[in-house]
Amino acid sequence: MSAEPDVSTEAAPRGVLHSYRGLMEVPGFWRIAAVGMVSKLPSSMIELSLLLVVGQEYSYGTAGLGVGYFAVGQFLTAPLRGRLVDRHSPRLVLLVCLAGYLTATGLLADALSAHRPALWVLALSAVLGASTPPVAVLMRTVWYKAADQRLLSTAMALDSAMMGTALITGPVLASWLSLSVSGVAPLLVIAALTALMVFLLLDTPASPRPAQRRHWLGPLASAPLRRLLLADALFVLAVTAVDVVLPIYAKQYDAAVFTGVYLGALSIGSVLGSLALGAAPGLLARGPKLTALLCVFAAGVAALAAAARFSPVAVLVLCPVAGLVIGSVFGTLRTVGGDLAKEGEVTETMSWLSSMDMAGGAVGAAVFAHIAVAEGGRTALLLVPGVILLSAVAGWTARTPSAERN
Repeated sequence: MSAEPDVSTEAAPRGVLHSYRGLMEVPGFWRIAAVGMVSKLPSSMIELSLLLVVGQEYSYGTAGLGVGYFAVGQFLTAPLRGRLVDRHSPRLVLLVCLAGYLTATGLLADALSAHRPALWVLALSAVLGASTPPVAVLMRTVWYKAADQRLLSTAMALDSAMMGTALITGPVLASWLSLSVSGVAPLLVIAALTALMVFLLLDTPASPRPAQRRHWLGPLASAPLRRLLLADALFVLAVTAVDVVLPIYAKQYDAAVFTGVYLGALSIGSVLGSLALGAAPGLLARGPKLTALLCVFAAGVAALAAAARFSPVAVLVLCPVAGLVIGSVFGTLRTVGGDLAKEGEVTETMSWLSSMDMAGGAVGAAVFAHIAVAEGGRTALLLVPGVILLSAVAGWTARTPSAERN
């Protein structure tokens, strides 16, 4: 091992895209990238698919509860699934989860077609969330193991850009399948994609077993990781708040036609920003990168709130700017999480981050929807930068001693 040159000290190739060229040289890059892209589609389709199919057969109130039960099922079990992947065979965990997921999908499709009691549909939605194979989380672990430290930021940026792309294409595909084929068609397609991803990931190597005994709290035993999880939850709360408030604002100011366009513009800005920072990972390589990105996001949302005082068109123009660093923050949170995770706890750490995503999203949707309806979309947008700055403070403290010296 010591006989080989230290690639981290070699001069990096010149050129804007040298980081992506280096990433493409990672063994198995194209397979990892293809699997990574497809793995994002199920998670981007499932909530809208549930909302449409359950709303079609019952009511949209019941459908909203179904989505909520699904999210709760995922939130409560994601860290456990991540821990099982780290401590046992990923193959075993993936296959057991897939069996439960496919069974729950089949039972849910039957319940919807037979119009069984709504409580049964809600219970199956929770089981569906609880048994979801940890494919997306495992993909981040795969990237973390495949890319060396020089390329890790680029790999996470690419992963975030893929997620942003899926968030645009997934709901479109789910809507088309639901309206053009049948209500349950999206659920069946999601199940098929999930099964495909599981079988493609069956050869994922198990995490190394550390010699020392693990703490029963796992990653939660680390104070910096706890602060990182708080930063993640507050950040996703703020992102969801923007996603919820903008459509309400559009309706309040007679611009309902912009509802979907606002969110699409945010996602496009996020994808472009992720790819741009991935091309220049050294731009913020030293110092508190996460905090710097969060402050940029706070400034972007503040500009969005200011634009809301002028016109809905001004808001639309600034949406890509406000979304520019969203994907980069997601990627940086995962990179820092992987750096802070102890050996053999990377997947569980990524799972905790995913759970915090769901928790922050649920709180952000509930709280800011209420504020936007009661006080107006403009007022609600003005409050979001404060939440982002709280996330930046938590992110500042979620650093290792070595990061402090950089």
